[in-house]
Amino acid sequence: MRTKTSYSSSFYILLFVTFIDFMGMGLVYPIFSNILFDKTLSFLPVATSNEIRGIWLGVLFAAMPFVQFFSTPIWGAISDGIGRKKPLIWSLSVTIIGHLISVLGILNKSIAVLFLSRVVLGIGSGNISIVQAGIADLSSAESKAKNFGLYAMAIGISFTFGPVIGGLLSKWGYDLPFIFASSITFLNLILAFIFFKDTILKSIKHKLSWTVGIKNLFKSFSYKNIRIIFICSFLSGFAWVYFMDFIPVYLITNYNFTPSSVGLFYGLIGGVYAISAGVLIRPFLNRFSPITLFFFATFFAAISLLTLSIISYAFWLWIFAIYYAYITAFLFPTTSAIVSNKASADIQGEALGILGSVNTASNAISALIAGIFIGIMPKLSMWIGGSAFLLAAIILFTTFKKDIFKKLHKRIE
Repeated sequence: MRTKTSYSSSFYILLFVTFIDFMGMGLVYPIFSNILFDKTLSFLPVATSNEIRGIWLGVLFAAMPFVQFFSTPIWGAISDGIGRKKPLIWSLSVTIIGHLISVLGILNKSIAVLFLSRVVLGIGSGNISIVQAGIADLSSAESKAKNFGLYAMAIGISFTFGPVIGGLLSKWGYDLPFIFASSITFLNLILAFIFFKDTILKSIKHKLSWTVGIKNLFKSFSYKNIRIIFICSFLSGFAWVYFMDFIPVYLITNYNFTPSSVGLFYGLIGGVYAISAGVLIRPFLNRFSPITLFFFATFFAAISLLTLSIISYAFWLWIFAIYYAYITAFLFPTTSAIVSNKASADIQGEALGILGSVNTASNAISALIAGIFIGIMPKLSMWIGGSAFLLAAIILFTTFKKDIFKKLHKRIE
């Protein structure tokens, strides 16, 4: 029987794992755009066009979620079978190796080695399915949205510190942020080894295969009650990544942002996101259904990105960052709560692994597509991102209109 102490330690270890994973992702935002588009750094030949530089940027950003697409459901299935702790330890070890390879790539100014590091980090960061399943293990149906909100808060905090740390440490060398990331991941591994208590109550053996990610995409359509959620989650993830991965190119080319100022921009988004996910959205999570909140989040996120494309003063970029961060804080808690509540207790890892596959597929596809076009027209990060959010909102509205407004009306009354 789990005690309150073991619950607390395990839950907060999972949040810390989340923080470290996403902080490692956030570190690269102010770095990759700069090292590829600054022709004096020699990561690419000086004569390389912006279009080719954009493609390489897309490849580097896409490599991690592409591999994560395959690794996430495997980690989830393994954790369903042998418990959450061992796979968690293994995945953190892989993440440390990935960051150290990044250091080698920076020191050698090698795009190939940086690509390899992103592949290895994609394997390690597949542990999001372990984390999500562990949170589901430790949550009641009523507390899932709140606990996944804390998970989203951890992501927000990581995006507050990750880009800022990456931008600041890069002043003394682009390798230093990755040295920092490997060190703090090692600390995370030690804490998980000592304090994390397995959360799974009943083990379920799943057949393991590297093709499970692809199968999950097809499998997501077999869940009649929630396949629309998977589709809209895909579109939301596509929009989020299209904007977040490539807005630095727009900021650098149109507003002369430095790596430090790009890091601060991301830090503001991450900070507001964290506070919103952990505190400010809670009254809404308690009063309105996840499907209602998911619809309004996608709709207002679409409006915010499409509006940003016509902003002409740098001051309004910072106001936008606050608004956008608050709106998007609703996305993950609502989709995770919907999927988790629809899945039976013995397949939490698998179901959330499917959601993870859907989201990582959207991330990889978004990064590749954006990389092709972003060097030509940086504003596409807003136009296409906003359009994807809007499409998700339209699908949700046409499918769940009665549920959205019926539950909304009841809550208002």
